[in-house]
Amino acid sequence: MVWYGNDGSGNEIFLYDGTTTTQLTNNSYNDNASQINNNGYVVWRGYDGSDYEIFLYDGTTTTQITNNSCDDVSPQINDNGYVVWFEDDGSDWEIFLYDGTTTTQLTNNSYDDVYPQINDNGYVVWSGDDGSDYEIFLYDGTTTTQLTNNSYDDLGAQINDNGYVVWGGSDGSDYEIFLYDGTSTTQITNNSYHDVYPQINDNGYVVWDGYYGSDYEIFLAVPACECNLTPDTTPTVIPRGQPLGFQATITNNTEYGGAVYFATKVTLPSQQKTGFIDGPVRVPFGPYQSKSGHISHTIPLSAATGSYTYQGYVGTYGLGVLNECQFVLTVE
Repeated sequence: MVWYGNDGSGNEIFLYDGTTTTQLTNNSYNDNASQINNNGYVVWRGYDGSDYEIFLYDGTTTTQITNNSCDDVSPQINDNGYVVWFEDDGSDWEIFLYDGTTTTQLTNNSYDDVYPQINDNGYVVWSGDDGSDYEIFLYDGTTTTQLTNNSYDDLGAQINDNGYVVWGGSDGSDYEIFLYDGTSTTQITNNSYHDVYPQINDNGYVVWDGYYGSDYEIFLAVPACECNLTPDTTPTVIPRGQPLGFQATITNNTEYGGAVYFATKVTLPSQQKTGFIDGPVRVPFGPYQSKSGHISHTIPLSAATGSYTYQGYVGTYGLGVLNECQFVLTVE
C-alpha cells in the first residue's frame, strides 16, 4: 500500500508492506500521485523546486526517471516495472514510456496526449486531442493505432492484460461505455444518461458508474464466455527441459447451451507469436457451466531464455474470439 502524507513541510510518499511503514521521500517539496505494482515497485511525481519529475522505487533504490524543465505527471506502472506518464514539452502534453532502461516518447505532435494506462505486456492507451476532440490511441509495443475517430470526446481509457480497452465516449448527448477487444469496438451502453469511469479486468468484466435518473449507480457487464489459465506454480519459472503445467477453465455465463473452441498460443521473448500450441478443440457445455482440464508440456532444451506469455482463446467460427486469458512464465 502506498500513499502520500503531509509531514508539516510538504507531501511525502509512504509505503506499507504488511508489517512496516517506510517513508520513501524526505524533502521540502511535494511528492504525490503514487502508484504501486504487484512486486512492490512504487512510482510518483515529485517537485524538484522548479517542476514535477517522475521517481521510481524498486524495493531498494529510488531512481529519478525524468530530469528536465517541464512538468511530468500522472505516472502508471505495470508488473514488469515499465512506467508511463505524460509530460509538458513546452507547447502541449506528450506520452512517455520507461522500460527499465530506456525512455521512449510515444507521441510527438502539437496536441495534448494525456492520462496513459499500461498493461503487463507493455501496451499503452491514452486520450489524444486530434485538433477537434479527444480520441483513444493504443500502442502495442511497436505500432500506435487510433481506436476512435469521431467528432466527440473519448476519455478515461483502461486496458487489461489481454489488450482489451474500455473508455467513456460521448455520443453527442451523453457519455456511453465502449469496449475494444483487439479487433472490433462494441458499444456496451446506449441510453440517455451518462455512463463514465469504466474499469476492466483480465476476464473481460467491465464496471462503470451510470446515472440512473436521480443518482449514479454501479453497473457490471459480464462476457458471454470466459477462460482462465492457472499455472501449477507461482511465480512460474521453468528451466529448459522441465515440465510446464497449468489448469485451463472455460465458463459459459449465459442461459444457453452450445459449444466453443479453445486454443492456445505463446508469445516468445522476441515478441513473435507462435501458431496454435493446443487445439483448437471443441468444448460443448450447458447453461452457466464451467469445464476444466489440465495441460502440460515440456520446455524444449533449445528454447530461448526469457519471458513468455501463454495465451488462451475461446470462440466460435462464426463469432470469432469471445474471450482471452493468459499467464506469464520465465524460462531459464
